[in-house]
Amino acid sequence: MKYNKSNQRTAQGIDLKQLEKIFNEEEIKFFYTMPSFHNPLGTSYSKKDREAILQLAYKYNVFIIEDDYLADFEYSTKNDPLFAEDIKEQVIYLKSFSKIMFPGLRIGLAVLPTTILNIFQKSRMTTDIDSSMISQAALYLYIKSGMFEHNKLKVSSIYHKRAKVLHQPLQNHLANYESSSEIIMHGHILLPKQVNMKSLIHHLHEQHVYLDSVESNYLANFYKERVLKLNVSNVENHRVEEGVKKIASALKRRENYFFKFFDVIKVFNAV
Repeated sequence: MKYNKSNQRTAQGIDLKQLEKIFNEEEIKFFYTMPSFHNPLGTSYSKKDREAILQLAYKYNVFIIEDDYLADFEYSTKNDPLFAEDIKEQVIYLKSFSKIMFPGLRIGLAVLPTTILNIFQKSRMTTDIDSSMISQAALYLYIKSGMFEHNKLKVSSIYHKRAKVLHQPLQNHLANYESSSEIIMHGHILLPKQVNMKSLIHHLHEQHVYLDSVESNYLANFYKERVLKLNVSNVENHRVEEGVKKIASALKRRENYFFKFFDVIKVFNAV
C-alpha cells in the first residue's frame, strides 16, 4: 500500500475517494481502522462514513479489521460498530478487556468471518499455542456473574464525566483551535503550522503539563499537521481546566512560534 497525505485520518474522517483509489489500484486484502475513538485523535467516523467504508469493502472484496478497543466506553447509541452493520462477513471485529478492567489482563476477542476462521486458527497455533486458560476462565466467571457489567457501568461513568471535564475547557479556552468533538478522555488540538512544537511542548513541561505531538503515532514524514495530543485518563478532574488554561497561555507566547507568524497573530488579535 502506498501512503500519502490525502489518505490520512483527520478530525474530519478519511478521504473516501482516495481510499477507493487505493482499494482499486493496489492489492489490498485488509484495511485496519478504528471507527470509534481513534488513537491518538480521539475522533469517530460518522454514520455516513461507516456505511461508505463497508460498501467499499464489499465492492473490492477487502476485509475490514475493526479495532473497537474502547467499545465499553461508547456512550452514543447511534455509533454502532461496523460489525453490527456487516451483512456479508467482511468485518473482523476486535475488542479489548484491558481498558475497562486493568492493563495487566491481556485478553481480547476476535469475531471472524467464517471464510477465514480455519486459516486464522492454524496461523495462531503456529505463533501462540494458547492464551492463559486461568485468565480466560476467571474472566468468564466474572462476566457470567454480572460483576463485569456492573464494573463496566461504574468505570465508564467515571471516565465519561472526566471526558466532559476536558471537553468544556477546550470550548472555553481553546475555541479558536480545531479539536475533537467527541466526549472522550483523549483527543487533540490542531495548531497552526507556524507553531514551534518542540518549544511549545518544552514550555508546557516546565509548567508541569506533559503533552506530546502525534509524530510518534505515524510513519515518518507522513503526518504533516501540527497536532497536540491530549489525554486526561490519569489527571484529577480539578486539574484538567488548569492544564487547558496553561496550554492556551503557552499559545500566546512569542517564543513558541516562528516569529514572523507570531507578529501576524498579534495584528489579527488586535483587529
